[in-house]
Amino acid sequence: MVPRTRWSAIPWWCLLLTLILLPVGFSACRPQPPLSPEAEAFRQEVRGILKRLQESLAAPTAQRDIAAIDKILATTAGTIPGICVDCPYRSGVLDGSGILLTTFPKTEIVGMNFSTYTRLRESMERQRLTQRPVFLPDRSKMYFITAPLIHERRVVGAVVLGLTAADLERKWHLREDEFLAIDLNTR
Repeated sequence: MVPRTRWSAIPWWCLLLTLILLPVGFSACRPQPPLSPEAEAFRQEVRGILKRLQESLAAPTAQRDIAAIDKILATTAGTIPGICVDCPYRSGVLDGSGILLTTFPKTEIVGMNFSTYTRLRESMERQRLTQRPVFLPDRSKMYFITAPLIHERRVVGAVVLGLTAADLERKWHLREDEFLAIDLNTR
């Protein structure tokens, strides 16, 4: 019988697993490359827009006061860069259950139930800014940036900015992969 050494007691698969996972762990610790100037400008602009909209829309959304929400969206259209009838952003407000209360500019999808769109609900559930591509019922693709609306420490809905791929490319020169790599929650 061969005497057991200290190393022979370790199963071979543990050693193999360690050799495989060690490089993966080091690569996960590497800092993300800095954002391009275009991506950083986009991140700054979107964070500014969403902050202003979140502050003004939370209370009327909690009360489901659609007239007040419409008025806020219409008045901010002239004061927030990027929000206007001819601008690239389309904005909408969801209630806490995912029903689209209103949009600016007005669209025919008001009243649509987005509760099954897990990527939109994620923002409310995790209370974070999220951005995702979304396919609408007509099979068109849009990029939605969603921010939770919090009133009295309770999530009451979300504000959504919508962009097309053409808008993203034309104004900020961003591709989908660059857009999705932006962490909107960092300062």
